[in-house]
Amino acid sequence: MALFENVTNASELKHRLINQDTALTCALIDASFVIDRFHALLATNRAVHEEQSQKLKTYNLYSQIIFNFSPNTNIAKSFQQFGIKENTTSVVAIKVGDSADEAESFMKNCIKGNLVSLDQLSVIRDLKSIKKAYQIEEKEDVERVKSIVAGAMALKGH
Repeated sequence: MALFENVTNASELKHRLINQDTALTCALIDASFVIDRFHALLATNRAVHEEQSQKLKTYNLYSQIIFNFSPNTNIAKSFQQFGIKENTTSVVAIKVGDSADEAESFMKNCIKGNLVSLDQLSVIRDLKSIKKAYQIEEKEDVERVKSIVAGAMALKGH
């Protein structure tokens, strides 16, 4: 998992995703919708479990990761809200199965931007947009939002 800032090729990456480019083997999430590393790990862990139990609702593991960020079961809406957009400048990239060095190398070759610490999510995230996506009251603090989001992700589809 990696965080990129100042991404300049989001439009190209989005088109590759839409065209289901099989060489683009990672999930690309708009970082403004990611609360923290745990949030991304929840989506990833669930997708890996769904793949192993042959219960993917999308076309592959990486699209399933993006879908799992969403509190609803509408795949297209999930991609529109949590996936990268034409003008996205901060991206969380998730690659499963490779060594850390291989994954980092792959992501650096695909994403034109600056690799930064995942700790920067606390600065990049858009808490107001996250609250809106998960229908959370504005008064809730970050820790409460994290808890509500984790619960929504766990209960999705049940």
